[in-house]
Amino acid sequence: MTIAAPSFPLVEAILITPPEGAQGQIGICSNTTAPGQVLNEVDESLREYVSVIGPLIVSRDGGERMIVNSLAHPSLRYLVLFSEESTTFAPCTNLLLALMDGFDESKTGNYIRGGVAASAHYPSITPRIFDEFRKTIIVLPAFMPKHAQSKEVIARYLEWLKQKVRSEIYDLLVALNQKDKIYYDALKKLLAEIAHEERQEKPAIALDAKEFQHLQPPKILLDPLPVTFPVPFIVQKEEKHFRLDVRVGGTAYSLVGDDPFMMGYSLMKRIGEDKQFLSPLEQILLGAELSRVSTELTNGLSFSTFVRPTPVGEAESIPLESKCELVMDSRYYYKVNAKNGAISTMCLAFDVCESVFELITPNLSAMADRLARENRFEKYPMDILHRIDIGIQLGCAAIAANLGYSFIQDFATIFKINTERFPSVVVEGDSFLDVHKSVLRKIYTEGITEEHGDPWKGLARTACVLAIYRDAANALEAMPVLYRQGDQDPAMVRAKYKEQLLRFDHDGTYTYGERTRAFFGFDQLARSIEILKNDSTRATIVQRFDPATDMSASIDPDTGKEKFTHDPCLTHDIFFVLNGKLHSFHIARAHNTVNAYPENVFGLFDAYATTIRTELGLSAGDMYMLSSRANILLLTEEQRAKKILGEPSKPIGDVDTSSGPYLLGESVTTPLVAGGVAYSIGPLSLVSDRPNHPSLTMLESYNGVDTITKAVDYLASKGVMHNNITLSEHRAGQSDPQADQLAFFQMNVLGKKVYVTMVWMNRSIAKRSGDVQLANYIATRLQQKLGGDIQLGEFSLYYVAYTL
Repeated sequence: MTIAAPSFPLVEAILITPPEGAQGQIGICSNTTAPGQVLNEVDESLREYVSVIGPLIVSRDGGERMIVNSLAHPSLRYLVLFSEESTTFAPCTNLLLALMDGFDESKTGNYIRGGVAASAHYPSITPRIFDEFRKTIIVLPAFMPKHAQSKEVIARYLEWLKQKVRSEIYDLLVALNQKDKIYYDALKKLLAEIAHEERQEKPAIALDAKEFQHLQPPKILLDPLPVTFPVPFIVQKEEKHFRLDVRVGGTAYSLVGDDPFMMGYSLMKRIGEDKQFLSPLEQILLGAELSRVSTELTNGLSFSTFVRPTPVGEAESIPLESKCELVMDSRYYYKVNAKNGAISTMCLAFDVCESVFELITPNLSAMADRLARENRFEKYPMDILHRIDIGIQLGCAAIAANLGYSFIQDFATIFKINTERFPSVVVEGDSFLDVHKSVLRKIYTEGITEEHGDPWKGLARTACVLAIYRDAANALEAMPVLYRQGDQDPAMVRAKYKEQLLRFDHDGTYTYGERTRAFFGFDQLARSIEILKNDSTRATIVQRFDPATDMSASIDPDTGKEKFTHDPCLTHDIFFVLNGKLHSFHIARAHNTVNAYPENVFGLFDAYATTIRTELGLSAGDMYMLSSRANILLLTEEQRAKKILGEPSKPIGDVDTSSGPYLLGESVTTPLVAGGVAYSIGPLSLVSDRPNHPSLTMLESYNGVDTITKAVDYLASKGVMHNNITLSEHRAGQSDPQADQLAFFQMNVLGKKVYVTMVWMNRSIAKRSGDVQLANYIATRLQQKLGGDIQLGEFSLYYVAYTL
């Protein structure tokens, strides 16, 4: 055990460490709010005092990590508990109880005396670590509690704290906690008060990894085994599927499928107690081989076999089971990863008294051999399936580590990290969850990975995504329980967002309802109904973004610094009638696809599409959602995204796809029917000469503003990673909402390339070549303005209610 100050963070956690606060004494627990959002609200004058911000959702694990990392940080002395506490676990309330009352000595597992809600214990750290935390870190409550006992606990804690802080801090905390809601202004006041504290050197804390091994298991490096093991099975490709032939005792079996886990499950169900004839090593390697061939088929690659296979001759064919009924291992579990060219396996246990460790090796044979010899699997009927599944994960991880792919445990495939191209993708489905999963999967596996334009948000993975909800009334019939928000069930979330979208006023910069129904001096929703009643042969548009006034900058008189407008992300809606159904095409210039996306989609459908079609007496058609810059914030949203991806959803059924989208291109058949949605994707090229395009004149004189020059200058000033650059030919209240027009234009700069997204309405697709030239010209102007090594990327053109 060493006394030297430990490195930070000592255990893995979702954290933001502002560079200007490297020596800061304050940590902020953001509870259920994203750390980046909290940092965004902290005044720049206070950021040097804030060393770290991180969320806290559950008492144990999350709380334990916060405790260990707070001790490990070289300067952190104050921990502010802020934002809204999670309902299920009440982790901040439990932390205050533990600080005051300690642990219940009559129980093992560090149960908090008088703990509330779920998981009120800290089983993965020692009492000594918690005592060091109590002595070293001053915890300041400024959070919004949810548990019935929290207010009483906070009041008692403040009395307990009174002798440990200055009276000014104490009085401020008392005043803040008498309020029902604690907002960012209160946080700023508290940070400013703590900033007056004299900086003190924090003593080094002696921390032994054995005292928190379940949070960060000790690492064991395994030497590679230069052998492959002989096995009584062979896995081979068979057309688009793969085939397993295996000898179990005296009987040979064969299975054909494309899901390694279901094949393992079906084998387990058939052989029963005969599983004993396959050793633990053979069971693990069987999963690895199934995974290898499956990954080869899915990713179109080739990889050497992990084993020395044995043909088994004539075999009994086993049909695949139609569903799984799983019984989980109640003693052991594993976390498999691929990092730095090696396979990593955390060998974990539910009983905190058992040892845990992490095995690391570049070699699958060595990993499988060690896991088989350890044999940390509960002895129960499905233990063979647990070993096969670990083998499946190891096979994927080994290929990913060796070929430079990314691997996520239980993810269907491995993938390459994209840092060069901003992709445009299309997904469709007839249920919200299925489409949302496809959106997240496409962004996560294909999107470009770059730092977000707001650096404190960390890395983002981004793509342009067109999602189609077929038969929208059915696809969006119910919001899944998965999207519950705190104590609000999905029905309440949905109702509240619909209400917001139908508002005429706002209580901040804007609401989408106010932008739709009042901002331009008239109600665009009511006007759209009137327009389509009079003429349903052409699409009509709703506009929320004003290129003349939005994407603007000014000097803040208080700070003297440049500040930028807060602009709507949901910019336009286009409604069109086709085959007796109302279809809609909604546009977002920027879209948080993990958190904001569900309520956006349901809200737009409920408030606008449903209102219009009900008034028109039409049935629901398809709902298109174009997210011009759809992202996943890896720092704060990756785990949530993975959770959604792990949810089961039904496959798409028979659906009507007549509304599109139809692909356009030089070597693609021209659509035979008009009135739907079509799209074209291709490379941008340099065009310096001004093209003769009528839309260009409109963009250059939009309500007296040259919006192209404004957009180019804005992006050059604010930084290329920002996404406010949105243009439109339409002028709400002035131009014809049913015109042939450029409804939406956006430029993005990602991977040091300029990308263009354009949405046209009521336009002939025969004009596509001229529209591409317009995209080339505006993109060239931006590329020349930015200079340096910025190149041209691709265009994505979308035609809504197109004509032939």
